[in-house]
Amino acid sequence: MSSMGFLHSGTQAKGYVIFTSSQNWQVPAGVHKIKALIIGGGGGGGGGNASYSGGGGGAGGTTFAEIIVQPGTELSIAVGGGGGGGTGGSSPTAGKYGGGSAILWGNVQIAVAGPGAGGGAASSSANGSPGPASTIYNLMQFAQPGSTPVFPISAYALQGAGGSGQNGGLAPAIDAAYTGAANVNYQTYGAGGDGGGVNQNGQSGFQGVVVIWWGD
Repeated sequence: MSSMGFLHSGTQAKGYVIFTSSQNWQVPAGVHKIKALIIGGGGGGGGGNASYSGGGGGAGGTTFAEIIVQPGTELSIAVGGGGGGGTGGSSPTAGKYGGGSAILWGNVQIAVAGPGAGGGAASSSANGSPGPASTIYNLMQFAQPGSTPVFPISAYALQGAGGSGQNGGLAPAIDAAYTGAANVNYQTYGAGGDGGGVNQNGQSGFQGVVVIWWGD
């Protein structure tokens, strides 16, 4: 699923699109450079047992990218889902990893945001361990300008926060320089699920998101 908006100021068209599910997207007419915010899916919280709680899941990572494109080029948008929460009870299970999010051109990964890790299950003597901070992915396929229709010119990545005790971690704050990303409330995406309380299931992690905008 995606939603798109357009703003016009003089002759300079501006627009954005928010992807909450994986799909293909065609670069609009007249657009030669895009910016992107990419957030991976959060990890699920671990399950609790009769005495202890599960650990909170880690948040998905965040990547910012500026990419040269050509109008009409088709890009693949991958949006990572949240990891499932662990099962609570006498044999609790750990939360599952979320899914990574990415922008791809064909089989080439242009920019990737890593998934959040699942929280640990409660043990016989302790609460479950929280999921760690996400791995930083800053994978870009650089090319000589003009040699391919799609190539990134800048990108940087941030780790999603690890779980804290029973609480799931949050995605990093958005850099103010990426003003187009203000169209989405990033904290509703990529967060880790909370760990389950006594004999309770862990919460599922929150899905990732990809936001693309142009003209700023």
